[in-house]
Amino acid sequence: MTSAYVLIAAVLVLGGLLAVLGDRIGTKVGKARLRLFNLRPKNTAIVVTVMTGTVIAASTLGILFASSKSLRQGVFRLDDILRELRVAEADLHHISLEKGQVEAELNRVSEEKQMVERGLIVIQERYESTQEQAAELGDEVQELREQRERLVRQQKELLRQREELLEQIPQLQGQVRERDRTIQERNQRLAEQNRVLREREQRFQELARQQDRLQEEISERDGRIQDLDEAIAERDQTLQNRESTLLELGRQLSFLQGAVSGLEEDYQRLRVGSVVLARGEVLSFGVVRILDPNAAQDAVDQLLRQANRRAIEATRPGQNEPISERVVLITEAQVQQLINQIKDGRDYVIRILSAGNYIAEEPFVRVFADVVLNQEIFAPDQVVATVSVEPDTMSDQELTERLDTLIAATQFRARRTGIVGDIQIEDGDIKKFTDFVDQMLRSGQSYNELRAVTVDSTYTAGPLKIKLVALKNGAVVFST
Repeated sequence: MTSAYVLIAAVLVLGGLLAVLGDRIGTKVGKARLRLFNLRPKNTAIVVTVMTGTVIAASTLGILFASSKSLRQGVFRLDDILRELRVAEADLHHISLEKGQVEAELNRVSEEKQMVERGLIVIQERYESTQEQAAELGDEVQELREQRERLVRQQKELLRQREELLEQIPQLQGQVRERDRTIQERNQRLAEQNRVLREREQRFQELARQQDRLQEEISERDGRIQDLDEAIAERDQTLQNRESTLLELGRQLSFLQGAVSGLEEDYQRLRVGSVVLARGEVLSFGVVRILDPNAAQDAVDQLLRQANRRAIEATRPGQNEPISERVVLITEAQVQQLINQIKDGRDYVIRILSAGNYIAEEPFVRVFADVVLNQEIFAPDQVVATVSVEPDTMSDQELTERLDTLIAATQFRARRTGIVGDIQIEDGDIKKFTDFVDQMLRSGQSYNELRAVTVDSTYTAGPLKIKLVALKNGAVVFST
């Protein structure tokens, strides 16, 4: 019993140490955000915890099997013990049947003995009667004597058989006692084995309860570790957001400082002369698709040459001879950033814009590049802008102003959605536009709405081709 207590204490201490070790390992793995088998850090911590639990269970079973021979035999020889128990029960049942047969044979012999004794009594009575009638029944004496002799012989035979049976009874009784003793010993062994099995089942149940408690503690610790990991991740994300905000504010501050400097320069220029290039004016633009990364530099240089030519034309009015000098200024970092942005093989719209207001005879013009992805902005037959009209109550001038409002709204939405190309009605034929205005003013048809509808798919580079449509309650009345 003392060894059992020592074994249980050793298992508990070892389980506690392994649980603490597994908790430390899981905590370090979770904090280090390690990855095993390309798993996420959270899943890696779970795998480490599962492996630790497996080590706890394996070490517990190993200690139990190594230190307890009875437990090892009970686990691995349980089927043999149960099979021996079933054989013993079958032998006991067979012996019980043989015992019943022997008892039945003894009962039969006893009944025969009683019958013989009753026969002897009857013979004795008949013998006495024969003695009394001997004088009168002389002829019958001999017959009776013969009958008596036969009966005596039968009695002797019966007595001999009785003696044989009596001689067999102690032997049978000894066999029965021996079998009873064997059965009793087997019953005692079975009772002892059942007691051992019950004790082992109780120990197994206790170990299972201890394992469940350890698993619950491990699960609780895993939950606390996960909560701490989430809190750490949230704090890291907050710090990253704050750092990103600080960087963005720094960039905005630098940009605003540059803008202030540019405004001061523009103010000085405005004081001394007229502006020939306005801030944000497009000097050149184009749509490029760079399939070969080495071709990105050539595309950017071509756009800068176009912008340089436009800047020379604006700042050198009346200059007839070609000028080969470089007027536009852009930083190498901006050019390299532009090249890295457009060399992924997609369509981009690039615009070279004036960075400030410039007057005639300016020696240099600072520019910057604007890059947007050339993607579909409007689908075919998509409504871009809509205005309501009342031809019956409006004058021609008011109707024309409403049409101008529709075109202005179309231009505003096009610029707001990022279209940098021109806006044209149909294929740019002015006659279609004038015909639409005449029909709108002179046809006398009833309509209450004017719409600008795209002709085909429109991309960032433009142009935005629209058709003008007059409608009455959603139905088309006439169009360009």
